[in-house]
Amino acid sequence: MSSSVLPNRLSKSRIQSGRQCHKRLWLELHQRGAANWGDVAQARLDEGTRFGELARELLGGGALVAACRAQLDAALRQTEALLSQPSVSMLFEPAFVHRQVAVRVDALRRAADGDVLIEVKSTTQVKPEHLWDCAIQLWVLRGAGRAVKQVMLGHIDNRFVYTQQNAYHGLLVLADISEQVEALLPQIPGMVVTLQKVVIGPLPAITTGEHCSKPYGCPFFAYCRATEPAAAEFPLTLLPRAGALAASLAAAGYRDLREVPDSALKNPRHLRILAATRSNRPFVSPEFDAQLSGIAYPRYYLDFETITHVIPRWLGTRPFQQLPFQFSCHIEPQVGAIQHADFLDVSGMAPMAGFVERLRQVIGNHGPVLVWGKGFEGTRLREMASMFPEYSDCLLAIVERMVDLLPIYRMHYYHRDMRGSWSLKSVLPTIAPDLDYHDLEIGDGGAAQEAYRRAIEPNTSVEERECLRRQLLAYCERDTLAMTKLMVVPQFSPQPS
Repeated sequence: MSSSVLPNRLSKSRIQSGRQCHKRLWLELHQRGAANWGDVAQARLDEGTRFGELARELLGGGALVAACRAQLDAALRQTEALLSQPSVSMLFEPAFVHRQVAVRVDALRRAADGDVLIEVKSTTQVKPEHLWDCAIQLWVLRGAGRAVKQVMLGHIDNRFVYTQQNAYHGLLVLADISEQVEALLPQIPGMVVTLQKVVIGPLPAITTGEHCSKPYGCPFFAYCRATEPAAAEFPLTLLPRAGALAASLAAAGYRDLREVPDSALKNPRHLRILAATRSNRPFVSPEFDAQLSGIAYPRYYLDFETITHVIPRWLGTRPFQQLPFQFSCHIEPQVGAIQHADFLDVSGMAPMAGFVERLRQVIGNHGPVLVWGKGFEGTRLREMASMFPEYSDCLLAIVERMVDLLPIYRMHYYHRDMRGSWSLKSVLPTIAPDLDYHDLEIGDGGAAQEAYRRAIEPNTSVEERECLRRQLLAYCERDTLAMTKLMVVPQFSPQPS
């Protein structure tokens, strides 16, 4: 069937967009230039594509419909030609159309008693949105005349350990989701009719909300938000872990946190946030100074950066494992004396052994190791202890020495400019604005991951690699320098509200 008879231009991915938000679907078709895919999101999509390509090998190989996604007519012709050959038992990316809906199937295994539809996802489990994905495809394939007997979801086994170069058998596992998909099938025709009306109609009048990030972040969020009235200066949603409470306050007519009466809040942290926001006077507890000054010397301020790979890159690692490639450590042997040490390997070789060896050299045998969020660094060091058992005692001892500054600040400090967040990047500007991250090329952990990913690619030039190396070092150093500045209790003059 020619794509020229598809005026409504629906596809599997567009139906999924429409399920999430009718406005997103409309914009994808009529104003796609307004989309904004961040570097992190794009990198995740690219890794998913690479896993899909590897999955073809892991499924035993077959015939690929090579026409690109934009060439539906060519893909339909290639699919028809391959299906006419009895010897072709496995097709990758075959194209089908039914009732003006086109799909490209990751894999279709043919057998005398019926086809097996295989969808591949670079996740570690079956998710609800995957079932809908497959239900759309099943509806189209059966409508196009294929006798599909089974639906399988191929996903990543996060227990897989990469032990031999280029050997990934066991990374992909298949789950039979036929029953769950069949249960959704009756809903697809009505959904298609509704969405076909959406794409030929006017722009849907839908405002931003929770649906903008569930199940996927929407690339049109900034576009939609810019067309809406300005949000409250201090929205109710900045109250941490208070989704239901924020919703009930909004239903009661409140928009800005400063309007909320004290009696509406019960959580002591919420009340502190309310008081600091309304008065524009930061909350600093009387016990804060004792909490910080009681931390002994020498002090080691430590921060890690890590990278994850969907497809393991280095031997001995697992998919999605958080692997440290960099650290910064400011060392304060006594009051007023600050030294700095760091580690970063952008060679492309596995960085973990060098990371561990350098960390052992930098961190002495005694003195607190100060971190912002002990769970992350502690977990990474325990994993490194398992990976390098010869250094297990040393690494676990570092974990035992860790002092977490985050809960101290969460209990004893709040500035309204933190806007409900105690992340280091939210706290720092309220105390040491000269150390804000805006002067750096890399300003957050996601950007650091992508910079490292580019730096270790073989085709990256020597000049770009060196530039990225300097940027990564500057970013990580800022994190630990920030912690040294946060060891003194801030003093504030009364501020007008």
